[in-house]
Amino acid sequence: MLAEIRFDVWGCRGSRSLAPGRSRIGAYTSCYSLCDGEELFVFDAGRGISILSEATATEPRFANLKRIHILVSHAHMDHWEGLKDAAWFWTPSKNLSVTIYGTQEALDTIQRGLAPPAFVPLDVLAQSSVGKLTWERVAAGDTLATGAHAVEPFQLNHYSGLTGARRDLDTVGYRVAIAGGPTVAYLCDHEPTPETEAAEDTAMKNASLVVLDCQFADRKDQAFGHGSQEHAAACARRHPTSVILCAHHGPRSDEHIEDGLRRHGAGLPNLGLAIEGRGLQWDASLAKFTPPAG
Repeated sequence: MLAEIRFDVWGCRGSRSLAPGRSRIGAYTSCYSLCDGEELFVFDAGRGISILSEATATEPRFANLKRIHILVSHAHMDHWEGLKDAAWFWTPSKNLSVTIYGTQEALDTIQRGLAPPAFVPLDVLAQSSVGKLTWERVAAGDTLATGAHAVEPFQLNHYSGLTGARRDLDTVGYRVAIAGGPTVAYLCDHEPTPETEAAEDTAMKNASLVVLDCQFADRKDQAFGHGSQEHAAACARRHPTSVILCAHHGPRSDEHIEDGLRRHGAGLPNLGLAIEGRGLQWDASLAKFTPPAG
């Protein structure tokens, strides 16, 4: 029998955090989780990871947690800045092992960013906290060894700068399949183009839940390696059995974000917003995610 499986949103803002209380949708940079009891898969390590790490120490549903897999998508600091604040590295919990996955570019950037004199390396903090900290380099097309579950990174289209000064980042999304349970596809940060559609559909195929970069409302505004709610709506139409969550919200008002969903998501019951503090429970009898009780 499968343990309780749940997906949670801890940080859903893109690029920058907002002052707490300013938004009903979310204030913290990217962090989402999928937990099956003993295994916790963390999609990106923005500032939301500090909330998640505290929850694992206080909420009964995490009582059996043993292994934490942090899946970093790329080197931009809003996707790893929360690592230094994660309670796992400050409070002794020797029963936990933590693995941080990312491209070589991402791992090098994280380790430089947390090296003296800027900060204290995570490896040093981990010596008196977690049982084991491991860094694992990934590349698109890999299949990662995570026990019974399958984790597959795939290439995304993300860059910074304008034409003539554009810098492409080695960015990956992740497809996580829980043995006997749901599959979650994470596409953040990513600017879709006609050329990327086939790869997107491969990543989303038969996924129970898809988390999509929706920094903008409209396709015409897509830029700097980010997507839109309009594109997410198109994906929801192509994948009607998947729950599609619009995420990585840009520094837009709640009203603007909600207006974009209304305009582009009309008639799409499988399209919604990633909202901090909300989760989805896996219902094995229905083979789909549903809102958790309470």
